Amino acid sequence: MGKLAALFVVMTVGLAGCAQTPATTSNAAQDQKSTAQALKPVEAAPPKKQNPSALAAIKPRILLEPNIVVGKTDAEIQGAFGDPNMKRKESPAEVWQYLTPGCALHLYFYPGNVGDGLVVRYIAINGRSVASFSDLDRKQCFNDHLKAVGAEEAFIAKKAS
Repeated sequence: MGKLAALFVVMTVGLAGCAQTPATTSNAAQDQKSTAQALKPVEAAPPKKQNPSALAAIKPRILLEPNIVVGKTDAEIQGAFGDPNMKRKESPAEVWQYLTPGCALHLYFYPGNVGDGLVVRYIAINGRSVASFSDLDRKQCFNDHLKAVGAEEAFIAKKAS
């Protein structure tokens, strides 16, 4: 029993030596504050305003889905894309074709509600060469065409201010 009591005393004294005293804790807190103040960043000058064209150049490009034109009127499409390369009537539809160097966009218009005129109901996109006729990134082609005619933002919803 004496050995057990001695072991208990040794362990208690050993553990007590590991404990921090309030003075030690307060010094550690002061050291942390000093270090934090030394590492505090210097306030920088307000950022310079960039001109809008520079911001537009770094704005990430949003790729739109081709079916975004479905439901648009002939007036909206002509306003965004301009005159088609070709128009053909396939009663009751009218097909407008827009050509790019790599692909062709075919917009199929059908009569809309009274007063709406023609409305896009379907879009088809294909490559213009045998090699790319069916193996084509249709979304990329559509967006390249929007960019080429300057209509990248024509179908992006404007937020109310």
